[in-house]
Amino acid sequence: MIRKLLSVALALLVLNLLSGGLFAQSPEEVKFREKQADALHKYAASASKSGFPLVARRVWLMVLSEYVPEHAEARESLGYRKVGNSWALDPGFTYPKNDNPDPKVAKKLQDDWASVSDKVAKAHLKMAQDYEAAGRTDMARWHYEKVIYFTPTDESAKKALEHKPVAGFTGTELEQTLFDRSKMLEAIVVEETKKDYPVEERPETDRNVLLDKAKVVYRTVKSEHFTLRGDFELDLLKEAAVNAERALRVMRKAFEGANGFQDNSARWLTDWAYFKDKETYVQILNANADLMSPDELKFRVEQTAGCGLGNQQVAIDLNVAGNEQGILDGAVRSVAQRYAAFQSPALTEGIGHTFVGLFFNNNRRFIVDRKEQMRTSTGEEDYDKYSPNMDTWKELALESAWKLTEGTGAARLPLINADKFPDDARIKSWSFCDYVVRRDPDLLRLLDQQRPMNNVIDVEKKFTEATKGLSIAQLEKEWKDFWTEASPVLKAIRDNAEPLAAVSPDAKKWLENFNKARKELNATPVTWSASYSSRCKDHVEYLKANETQRGAAAEQSEDPALTGGSHVGNMFAQMALVTTNLAKPKELFESWLNYPGYRDALLNERLLTIGLYAEGPFLVIDAIRGVGNPPEGKGGMRAWPNNYPTAVPTQMSVADLGPEVQAFLAQNGHGDKTVVGFPLTLHHFGVGGVPGIKSSYKCTVTINNQPVPGLVHIADGGSNRRSSAPGMVVFYPLEPLKRGEVHAVWTFENAEGQVRLATKFNT
Repeated sequence: MIRKLLSVALALLVLNLLSGGLFAQSPEEVKFREKQADALHKYAASASKSGFPLVARRVWLMVLSEYVPEHAEARESLGYRKVGNSWALDPGFTYPKNDNPDPKVAKKLQDDWASVSDKVAKAHLKMAQDYEAAGRTDMARWHYEKVIYFTPTDESAKKALEHKPVAGFTGTELEQTLFDRSKMLEAIVVEETKKDYPVEERPETDRNVLLDKAKVVYRTVKSEHFTLRGDFELDLLKEAAVNAERALRVMRKAFEGANGFQDNSARWLTDWAYFKDKETYVQILNANADLMSPDELKFRVEQTAGCGLGNQQVAIDLNVAGNEQGILDGAVRSVAQRYAAFQSPALTEGIGHTFVGLFFNNNRRFIVDRKEQMRTSTGEEDYDKYSPNMDTWKELALESAWKLTEGTGAARLPLINADKFPDDARIKSWSFCDYVVRRDPDLLRLLDQQRPMNNVIDVEKKFTEATKGLSIAQLEKEWKDFWTEASPVLKAIRDNAEPLAAVSPDAKKWLENFNKARKELNATPVTWSASYSSRCKDHVEYLKANETQRGAAAEQSEDPALTGGSHVGNMFAQMALVTTNLAKPKELFESWLNYPGYRDALLNERLLTIGLYAEGPFLVIDAIRGVGNPPEGKGGMRAWPNNYPTAVPTQMSVADLGPEVQAFLAQNGHGDKTVVGFPLTLHHFGVGGVPGIKSSYKCTVTINNQPVPGLVHIADGGSNRRSSAPGMVVFYPLEPLKRGEVHAVWTFENAEGQVRLATKFNT
């Protein structure tokens, strides 16, 4: 109880700092904030009624955070109900997520926001000047900051806040630091991803006894600093080792000049193992049960996907990687966590997420850890939490920033134990580490040193002493400003397109036709999101600006050196649905069925919401972020083709299928193939990966009772959407299919035994 009271006390302290002395307001200040809250609420209500609920949600959250925490209409609009003297979320309330793809409505809302912003900014400016004249510099500064938020070009506010030129805008000294370090981090990641480092395959005599006790099969590779073992393909193990070397150089640059970090990798545990399946991980843990207590073994088996394992003689870092993304994620994460060498589980996880996000804009390890919860979750909000896509996490961080006192405070992070780590704390640990790395990573070390403290008040006190006056409350305010994009410089760092600007003239037409194509495949309709469409618009602009970037590889990527290209844009493009030659809708979506990954998006019952931007010959769709629970009676795995009324093509060009298929064929001794038979697919959908034992997947195919030779590809972790999608397995016939009736049987093993699914179709 005492601990809870201390947490509440600190939260109130932070809230008071963030909101300009909320609990010491004069009657004039209260009246002022109520008036601005009403104006902002009126706009939010209009946005919601016009079909843009997520735009409205952000404004309502701002009203509650900055102006009137008890604003009844804003609370009720967000699903709160008054219970006695306090507000509580209605458990039966689901906030709408679907936007209206109407560019005229979006333009009107943009114009309305400009008008509201101008009025609110002028009101703040008058209050700021009045407070300044009265010597109330604390309140004056808060109001001037709001002027900048609503009208970034106001000269009097810039002068009062002592702005200087920063990146084509104006900002504070802190914002200059944040901008410079953010650009430095982006640049070194891009630079390192272009570099290669030598990696050698080790002989069979290079063994690890902990793995051998479990009698598992594995390969071993070694780079300059790291030894990687696992059951992945040799080239992928080598690529993971290269990524570890890249990450080490990034960490050294990112933490240059900071003290107390473990930059000497010779002192790390650098023997790492990555396996595809949780079953193998559990097998190894059980074989080494003598190294831990029964309770510890139970916790690791049930709750983890990675842990250190060993004794004084031998040790290894053991991980379930799942797929290609997982092992590459794991290599970067391991480097970041060992370099930081934090004691706190929350900060350790947060720093890992931070650098994985910088490298991949994806967070696969979290999904492996939370897979079972994700499979059994019932709310769409849960799917947001479990999404591997860092753009989704950034949306959650924004909401967390507006709702600061309802979540985990930064002072709690060093105190959280691994077995009591709520999901809101995972979002906070990542978003806080991401911010502080841009500010000064040494502050994370000082926060981690408070791990021995007993409560948040002591953490706050000791941290302030260690920093000679910088409080956690101040850092919380800066963190909030960063994620809510409180100034032009912070907006430039975040580099997010305005959702209302991502409504293309033909969005409604293409959404309707996408849904028509899904209906013909017995899939349910999807809705549209303006937020999800922002990166789609960015990629269209990139493709428009760079006419040479065409084809299966170039369209699914961005070159940061080209106009409009960026590292984050490249990561988005990898898994987007893209065409640069819009045809008639029916022809386009029928052609997409030929590409396994695009096919997945047309069939996926868990896909509820998409981003979509269409302009001229260009169409880009985000079909990754908007997954959730399927409609009742829908979902589950699905094979395709299956009883398809139209004959499918007999063959596909390897070049059209993309570089990952070319590489897969080459790895299996068929690099000379220019065509293959029409691909057959098994879809598990969602973000949970391919279930069961991956090596057990088989597809037995016959045509006119004759066997069809081919290769099975676990294709859920790649980086080209034409050939990869979450939870997808592909069978590639090695020769063009003959005409006739095709019969196929998919089988794989899981904990309950063998799973079997039969299909048939005509060529």
